[in-house]
Amino acid sequence: MTNIQELYDICNRENITIDFIDCPKCGAISLFGSGGCAIGIDSQTPARLLKERTAHEIGHCVKGAFYNRYATADNISQHEYRADKWAIENLIPKSELIKAIKKNLDSIYLLAQHFDVSEDFMIKACRYYGVYFG
Repeated sequence: MTNIQELYDICNRENITIDFIDCPKCGAISLFGSGGCAIGIDSQTPARLLKERTAHEIGHCVKGAFYNRYATADNISQHEYRADKWAIENLIPKSELIKAIKKNLDSIYLLAQHFDVSEDFMIKACRYYGVYFG
């Protein structure tokens, strides 16, 4: 499980600039240019979403998963999936998810609390790993 400080450390290692900006409509954004990668996180981001938004944007940077306003819906989906995959694998490693489930953390709510992510992100992670609750 990666915490927010470890995400900031990854940014430092990967030479990714991160800043808090005013972007309430999108919540976060990543950009790539001649100076490298930069991430902007909305300054009003709730604490419980900060880690997953930061991880997702780092995913765009380290995977080179960028697109522009002219990209097709399929292309956008592919790049968003790559960023989500990186975020999920770093915030909720499969081995840690399995351990948590074996400890009877057997609901999305309990798992989200354990991994300190939103329930929506936990659902995305469980779908990614093929873990379903009935």
